[in-house]
Amino acid sequence: MWFLALLVMFHLINLGCTESKYNVTYGDLDKCKQYNAVNGYNYHAFYQLDELENHSIDNETIVNLRLFVVAAKDAHVLLSDIGSTSNDAQVYEIVIGGGANTFSEIRKQRKKNPLKTKTTPGVLSPIDPLPLRIRITRDGLIEVGIEGQDLPLLSATDKNIITVRYLSFSSWGSTQAKWFYDCPSDTQETETQLEEFDPVKNMTSMAKLLYELQMNVSFDPPKWYTPIELKKLVFTRIAYHSWKNSLETRAITRLSWRDNRTTWVPAEHGNITKVIGFQYLLWTPTLVAKDEAESVTLELLGIDHMTFSYDGSFEFVSREITTETFCSLRESPDWPHETNECDLVLSTDVPLSPLKVTSEAVSFHPNMIQSDWNVVKITKHENVNNHELFALHDGSPRQETIVRLHLKRNNEFYVTVLFAPYFMSNVMILLSFWLDGMLRIWTNGLGIIILIVSFLQMSGYAPQTSDPTIFKFFRYTLLCSWFCVLLFVLDKWLRTYGPKMAPDSWLARFLSYPHLRFFLRLDGGSSYDNLHGKNMEWRDFAKVLDRIVFVIMGGIFAAACFKKI
Repeated sequence: MWFLALLVMFHLINLGCTESKYNVTYGDLDKCKQYNAVNGYNYHAFYQLDELENHSIDNETIVNLRLFVVAAKDAHVLLSDIGSTSNDAQVYEIVIGGGANTFSEIRKQRKKNPLKTKTTPGVLSPIDPLPLRIRITRDGLIEVGIEGQDLPLLSATDKNIITVRYLSFSSWGSTQAKWFYDCPSDTQETETQLEEFDPVKNMTSMAKLLYELQMNVSFDPPKWYTPIELKKLVFTRIAYHSWKNSLETRAITRLSWRDNRTTWVPAEHGNITKVIGFQYLLWTPTLVAKDEAESVTLELLGIDHMTFSYDGSFEFVSREITTETFCSLRESPDWPHETNECDLVLSTDVPLSPLKVTSEAVSFHPNMIQSDWNVVKITKHENVNNHELFALHDGSPRQETIVRLHLKRNNEFYVTVLFAPYFMSNVMILLSFWLDGMLRIWTNGLGIIILIVSFLQMSGYAPQTSDPTIFKFFRYTLLCSWFCVLLFVLDKWLRTYGPKMAPDSWLARFLSYPHLRFFLRLDGGSSYDNLHGKNMEWRDFAKVLDRIVFVIMGGIFAAACFKKI
């Protein structure tokens, strides 16, 4: 342990005199002025160019700056005619290492109107200072170069050159950029031995700790088994769109893990035991969700803040993360009472850092938003995906955590809007069996119209691939209504033209049975002797059929009432 501490101390002491990849030592920055841009994209401090001691210009040059910057990405320089970020200001904005250290750009306005853009991958470094030369001539030539290189990094021409009087610095997002300006040129440096630069001299305990962590930073995942524990998965929205087989979720996550590469002794750093933020300094796991429809994994971005402790324990809380994944609707005859299951498949991209979900991790926000499908329960499952489309970068199978959402359709809308007309049409059709004349036709016809309209309306909501049970009841009711009309016509014909029935025929004896006539509510006495011997009419047979159809339809209606259709 003491040998490792000795190596770290030796590294820090010699850091100031060791040349970087741009042949710049921290000793070269000793006589520069320093500005730390730590508050995102904000130009706070403005410096007058004519007050800088080492801003040398001539008849051809209006800006000649020598700068150094230490940043991981997104270093910004602003050259303006006034000392503020007013909308009336005329500016040149120079971006070095923008887009996660992938490109550089010269702009005529802040955030837009680029004069020149160039791909410059890896131009910035969070450790090695980058020496820059910015030169603007009276002819409109704008050059940004790296000292020691013959060709400029960026070069642009502006015919309408602006007057530049002020200099300002900024970064982007949570990136920290250290700027060194008003540096002496090589001809101004004396032959005096420079004092050895101590990078941690006059630093606060927190700044010293962050500096030492940055010196030992590794953005590579651990080489040993480091499980990522999902402590919280709080859903704020779960919306299942069955018509497009899509599951939309919004959730806030909290992850924790241990990384022994990031530890320190609190007593050596002002008893600091915990640091909040600065996630850009260290490795953080990437959480992904699987979408089977597109055969891809979707990276879930949005760290809100991260906390890490002296013992190497990490925890970060995300902002609200939105995902949209494929979830097909299963065929079911129980519409609109059907259920479905949708999986939110989560994993990481690191073989040795699988995702582990605790039993109490998944919960709902008190104000969670849902669609016309409600979550009944949530279960958790583990899976090893061997499909080559979802393999990890090294080709190994992906260890997945499946958060299974058990959904049930919210059918209150369908019961109110669609089932009410169905029951109303049944009542009207059943009532028409006991009416006579045109009143029977109008009542039955109105019931049929209501039935057909509600059926057509319901077919627009029901899944096209299934035959719901309620559709069967619709068809049965519609068939009975047509029998009601036909029997009414038959009764009218038999009443006018129908023959008489022989008293001793078996059909007459059957129609004269008292219990049958009482059950079907036919006219006549309940005594067999009172009816036997009389000539029965065929219209009595039509009435019997009419009552039988009424009983059948009443049974269908009762089944619909007691069964959730």
